[in-house]
Amino acid sequence: MIRLFLVIAFIIIIILILRNRKKNSNLKQNDIYKKIILIIIIGALLFFLATSGKFILPQILNLLKVALPFLTKFIGI
Repeated sequence: MIRLFLVIAFIIIIILILRNRKKNSNLKQNDIYKKIILIIIIGALLFFLATSGKFILPQILNLLKVALPFLTKFIGI
């Protein structure tokens, strides 16, 4: 997962460099780079949520289960 995150970050950096080089020439081209970066970021987030959701969601629920008694004690005071 960390390697995939690094690869996605590297791709985004390359696209940002290309966007900065083309910044002076054409504004239409910059919009394409913005859209590509946005699509890559959204796709990566969806991929990470889909693959790690089976690990993250049970941990969040377990944390809520442990924290709920403490929360009720503070509310009762």
